[in-house]
Amino acid sequence: MQRASRDRPRVLTTVVATDGEFNMKFNDTAPVLAPAGSPPLWLARLAEHATLEATVLKRPVEGRADILSVIRHAASLYEFQHHSYRGGTGNGLYMESYRAQIQGVPIETLLVAHLNEAGETDSVVISHRPLNAAMLFSRLMWERVDERFRELYLSVPQAATGNAASRAS
Repeated sequence: MQRASRDRPRVLTTVVATDGEFNMKFNDTAPVLAPAGSPPLWLARLAEHATLEATVLKRPVEGRADILSVIRHAASLYEFQHHSYRGGTGNGLYMESYRAQIQGVPIETLLVAHLNEAGETDSVVISHRPLNAAMLFSRLMWERVDERFRELYLSVPQAATGNAASRAS
């Protein structure tokens, strides 16, 4: 288990822009782990019939090969990925908490993976926030993934509709 130093609190600031849009901005107090240098445990031990669910997905991705294909595209979107926690939490669970940036937009991510009795990852759930960053992530994935995965993500018009709805509320 790797945990970032508790000396510095992890802080994410919400900023209201002049257009009324809520944006999140990182400050420099968030602790950061050294890069792992190898694939995370959950990914290295991905079971053949695993499932992936995420905020940015309309429905789960099923199967090792499809999950790996989607994850490759997702990782390419990050300008950086700074972990503050990665490791087991007990009861067959593995967790990662990291911040990243996509096209200049900060995104926070919490990943929880379940490892079965054989030690293989059979289920992964990824939560992204804030909403505007998750919708951007989904739209960019729609633009980049193989045609067979497009229906999993928000298209450009769907993302625009979602952004307009989130600003109105």
